[in-house]
Amino acid sequence: MARKPPQKKGLLMPLLGAALIGVLIGVWVYNPFEPAPPIPTIEFTDPYDDSWGRLSEPNSRATVTHILIAWDGTNVNTQKAPRSKEEARKLVEQVWHQYKANPTEANWKNLQRVNNEDSAPHTSYDIPGSLVQPFQDTGKSTKVGHARICESQFGFHLIRREK
Repeated sequence: MARKPPQKKGLLMPLLGAALIGVLIGVWVYNPFEPAPPIPTIEFTDPYDDSWGRLSEPNSRATVTHILIAWDGTNVNTQKAPRSKEEARKLVEQVWHQYKANPTEANWKNLQRVNNEDSAPHTSYDIPGSLVQPFQDTGKSTKVGHARICESQFGFHLIRREK
């Protein structure tokens, strides 16, 4: 009767464990998923230009996202420091300039993350809908990929047309 050669037992599990630990350390050390860099603070002095991205004829339907910037007295729980209406106007225009200088979806998402005071900050809204009229009017009359400002009882909305 032929004998089986002796087998090395228990070597596979330590090797798999070491490989897994090596992969985890490699991912931790060389993590390509870094947080978005902070938005540079650039003081824009040009006035807001409502014609940028404005359609000559509004559409009947649109899908939009927005950044809400409120002021004291709008009954919105602001996540930022309390501000006057004038300060809110200046801030929304600065955010508009930052988007206009780099009108990409990534920049928009970063601006939303930093500035939006809406309770649902990344929600898309279909127009027509149950939104305030200035919001709907601005959304329907904005070109896809552009953003424009409107005012409502909630604050200033920087509205970006998605489709």
